[in-house]
Amino acid sequence: MLRLLRFVWAALVPFFLTAQDGLEPPFDISPSIAKLAERSDFQGNWLRGDGGYRIAIEVNPDFPGGVSAGYFNPDPINVESSSFDSDAEVPVLVIVLRDEGYPGSIYELRYLAERAVLVGSYARSGSQPSEVYFVKQVKD
Repeated sequence: MLRLLRFVWAALVPFFLTAQDGLEPPFDISPSIAKLAERSDFQGNWLRGDGGYRIAIEVNPDFPGGVSAGYFNPDPINVESSSFDSDAEVPVLVIVLRDEGYPGSIYELRYLAERAVLVGSYARSGSQPSEVYFVKQVKD
């Protein structure tokens, strides 16, 4: 009887173990894919992918709109307002520029966790929005 139990155990256990292997994905999934964007993800200095435009973002609930943004090309450009869109399901940073050459230009940016970049649109007053992205600057 003991021999029969050992035989059944030896025959069936590998079957159940291999059946369980099929439940696991065949590749590693980055934990950042499942991460939901938070306002704190926007914190830091960001460089636009197509040029020398830079945004410096400081997230603080004490600021109006919960955020302060500086915009540089490469010199400072006046930021009229910066805030998070409270109607959005995920945080969307809205930056309005008001300076010479930037009359009401607007950025609308989201944090894309799987790439750790800011993506969104930039619209100059009176023109169609264009897609833009920003990568975080790393201090040396």
